[in-house]
Amino acid sequence: MKIFLITLLIFFIAATIFAQSDTALVLSEIMFNPQSGNNEFIEIYNRSETQSFDLANHKIIYYTSNADLITSAGFGTVLPPKSYAVIFEGDYDFAAGIYNSIIPANTLKLKISDNSFGASGMANTTDRPVLFVNAADDTLDRHTYSANNSTGFSEEKIIINRDSSPINWANSQVFNGTPGFRNSVTPLNYDLKIKSLTISPQIPIQGQDVQIFTSVINDGYFSAASYTIEIFNDANFDS
Repeated sequence: MKIFLITLLIFFIAATIFAQSDTALVLSEIMFNPQSGNNEFIEIYNRSETQSFDLANHKIIYYTSNADLITSAGFGTVLPPKSYAVIFEGDYDFAAGIYNSIIPANTLKLKISDNSFGASGMANTTDRPVLFVNAADDTLDRHTYSANNSTGFSEEKIIINRDSSPINWANSQVFNGTPGFRNSVTPLNYDLKIKSLTISPQIPIQGQDVQIFTSVINDGYFSAASYTIEIFNDANFDS
């Protein structure tokens, strides 16, 4: 009985570790309607704080098509912790492609083993599911994109550490998307803004006391426990 319990415990721990590893890799951006040609891409983010993952032989499954195998594009296949990988079509021009000037140097660049996601590329007028699958054919993440984007604008995950429900995705705010770096729709950690500012009286007289009323909102991801507001006369307009 003790041997059985120990074996069961080991199995449970191993299963938990693998489950945690699976959830570390997520879809974070899908460019299904690029400005031209062979410029579709799919971005993966590694949410783990410590663990790297070899993405060789992982797969992208688009809609009902056969799986597209992820392979090296000459830059390796290991994705470090807290890092992005961008997966391109097999015939993307890594020397002079349209994204080359904006992809950070530390981004892992990969490709699929053929020249299009699915049979002939991703649809740009119809919603379609995209699955990210590991080498053992386990689905790590999936997202059905909404085909309401203008040409050249991707669909991005808003909060990377949340699930892939439709409400956590939105159209990119920048042309050509954000391959390999922070999504444009992701809020800053702290983003305090003045929502309103009024003074009383509205037309003060020199020497008169003035009351100032202001409201502040935080569009950031984290709560702002403390902050200060400075109100001053910028006489030379240098602030």
